[in-house]
Amino acid sequence: MFLHSKTISAFISRVRLDVREIVNNEMKLQMERSRIFYKGIFYPLNIVVFEDNSRLGYFDSRSYELGISKNLMMNAKDQVLKNIIRHELAHFMCYLLMGPRVVHGEEFHTVCRSFGWGPEIYGAYANLEIENDRFDELSLENQKSQKLLSKMKKLLALASSDNIHEKELATLKANQLLLEHNLDLSREDSSGNDENNDENNDETICVIRVLSATRKSAKHVAIYEILKTFFVSPVFNHGRGIFYLEVIGDQTSVELADYVAHFLDHELDVIWKETQKEYPELKGKSSKNSFFNGVAKGYVEKIEKQKSTQAAGHELVLIEKNIQRHLNIVYPRIGHASLSGGIHHSEAHNAGKIKGSNLSIKPALNSGSVSKKLFLGKF
Repeated sequence: MFLHSKTISAFISRVRLDVREIVNNEMKLQMERSRIFYKGIFYPLNIVVFEDNSRLGYFDSRSYELGISKNLMMNAKDQVLKNIIRHELAHFMCYLLMGPRVVHGEEFHTVCRSFGWGPEIYGAYANLEIENDRFDELSLENQKSQKLLSKMKKLLALASSDNIHEKELATLKANQLLLEHNLDLSREDSSGNDENNDENNDETICVIRVLSATRKSAKHVAIYEILKTFFVSPVFNHGRGIFYLEVIGDQTSVELADYVAHFLDHELDVIWKETQKEYPELKGKSSKNSFFNGVAKGYVEKIEKQKSTQAAGHELVLIEKNIQRHLNIVYPRIGHASLSGGIHHSEAHNAGKIKGSNLSIKPALNSGSVSKKLFLGKF
């Protein structure tokens, strides 16, 4: 039964605004009034409110109808409502791409991921109380994450000090704090989850899109390698005429990796220009690529050496296993970037290793206008 009143009309207007914002800004499609433009065709999208305690939303491909449960009108948190809308818009897109046969399988997940939507969208529950509780839990987790992140950023700021002793001590403390955080998470996951039955897991996994460009370069691969030392899984995700560098892991680690990625995107170019002044003979793309390769090698070797003194081997294996499991959940089939190629200029490579071994992540980073989304999902 469909309800018609001023309250319902106001709610539909609100939903319509949310739909337009999501379609235009996240799906990168064009929406005018009640129609979505896709591949030369304006498709209608009729928004209705329905009464049904068994579900929160639906998309009917026969009538191009997006239904939102009346229960969401008064009881849903704003982010929960938007996630339900995203879920149904993903069904709308699946219909345009593949017809009515797609429900909630891997094809549906792939469509969600293409818009940067994670498991909190394609794994939505049909129970409003559960959805709101999940959002509250994530808000509490976010507060804890921000406190830990603030501590690590302060340590990274000290790690850029001119005082060698203070710099080394701050770097060790920052790495130790992040290592202990991930070790605690890995112990919780290994004790609370059956690794052979991921559907029983009840953990939060985050995905942040940290960088994008039209073409992947040696600098991006160097950033990819450096980010792995921050206990995340970096992933290159490709679209039409563009690629994205994403990071996957727990909230604290991926937000720190986002912080680091934006710093490195600027800083690596700066230290390359500085190195060219020191070594005027370093010219051309081959030298530059070899240099960035060396920076990554130098930094990674330094951090791996520190880790080996801060944690036992089996503890590092436990963390790595957990990180890999997170990656497999979000992207079951994924390739890997590599530093194996591109070492054509040994002098540039060696200069890069020296710079990398002395590289510090400085404070006051500015992400600029780079578009990023944080996706939290319970598994």
